[in-house]
Amino acid sequence: MLYNFNLLGIYFLISNLLVSFIIGPIIIISCVCIIISFVSFPISKIIGMFLNFGINLLINISKISYLPFSKIYVPTPNEFLIVMYFIIAIILNQIYLIYNSKFLNPTSIRIKNLISLFKYKIKQKRKYKLKIVSFLLIIFLFVQIIIPKNLKIYFVDVGQGDCTFIVTPNNKTILIDGGGSDSKEFDVGKSTLLPYILDRGVTKIDYIVITHFDQDHVGGILTILEELKVGKVYIPKQIEDRDNYKRFVDIVKNKKISVKILKKGDILKFDNNISFEILWPSGKQIKENVLNNNSIVAKLKYNNFEVLFTGDIEKIAEEEILKEYSKNLNKLKATVLKIAHHGSKTSTTSNFLRAVNPKICLIGVGKNNLFNHPSNEVLNRLEHTKIYRTDQDGEIILQVNSKRRN
Repeated sequence: MLYNFNLLGIYFLISNLLVSFIIGPIIIISCVCIIISFVSFPISKIIGMFLNFGINLLINISKISYLPFSKIYVPTPNEFLIVMYFIIAIILNQIYLIYNSKFLNPTSIRIKNLISLFKYKIKQKRKYKLKIVSFLLIIFLFVQIIIPKNLKIYFVDVGQGDCTFIVTPNNKTILIDGGGSDSKEFDVGKSTLLPYILDRGVTKIDYIVITHFDQDHVGGILTILEELKVGKVYIPKQIEDRDNYKRFVDIVKNKKISVKILKKGDILKFDNNISFEILWPSGKQIKENVLNNNSIVAKLKYNNFEVLFTGDIEKIAEEEILKEYSKNLNKLKATVLKIAHHGSKTSTTSNFLRAVNPKICLIGVGKNNLFNHPSNEVLNRLEHTKIYRTDQDGEIILQVNSKRRN
């Protein structure tokens, strides 16, 4: 259950026991009611009253799932843990059978004696062994602390959308956008993003950044906000009142999640040596295609490694950004560029690309999408960079150590 559904229901034993007591009588009464209805409908109606009582009781038992902490998400256990679980379960079961068996064969007697001897030895040298275990644990923790971990950036394949999941060297988790779909038959958040995060061994997101409230960027985020524990959320100032934004406001109010509106000049400190500088939007907002062109544009910086996130900005926004930083174009330079608007021909102009001067370009795009993203014009402009795209490469993983780029 944990491996497939990542759910731990603390009330499921209670609800299943209660159901097991009443489901049998309900089935028997319903069969009797059907049979008697052919003979005497008034009598069957009386029996039906007892049947309705049982069904209503069953419905009320099902409402246990709405109690607090009834649904706890857990990380996906890996194959090693699953194998160890079964090995330990089998061993403990055999020990229990040996200790409680009245008729022991010679092999069982030897095993029982060995266990008794082992318990005796542990008692004899308990203090000494405790010191050894404590010393080894301290060494292990010390090694874990002093060995530097990599910054891990996962550019997640969420189809036609953007989603970046980041784990810092100190295990802080950051989610920038979360994909989304207009289809009512497929929920990217529940079917793709939530299982993905749990498979990464994460049940809490420390920071969420929503570049703008288009469905293909925020749809999956709304699911994460509903289902997982979230620290802080950062958004741009809203101009248009969209359904996604209304739903977002309802969720963060109900769950009492801290929200901050970002603007040009803000700098977020996610971890040691990891900053997130907001380059756009500024006080002057663009009225044309308002959501896309006022997306958050920000630079993630880790020592000498930089990633520029661009949301869905288009040519008009890129031109304004170039004007804003005309005296300091180094602000825009980055090792990695998240291509704006999934590679649309309305974005990633030559001038903007020249200012950023990336070595690697990432494109979040769905296979055979209706918009024909990424456009050939953009791909031609990127010919001197290394291009990775989710429709062809799937998930893209960047690992960066503290001294050099990987």
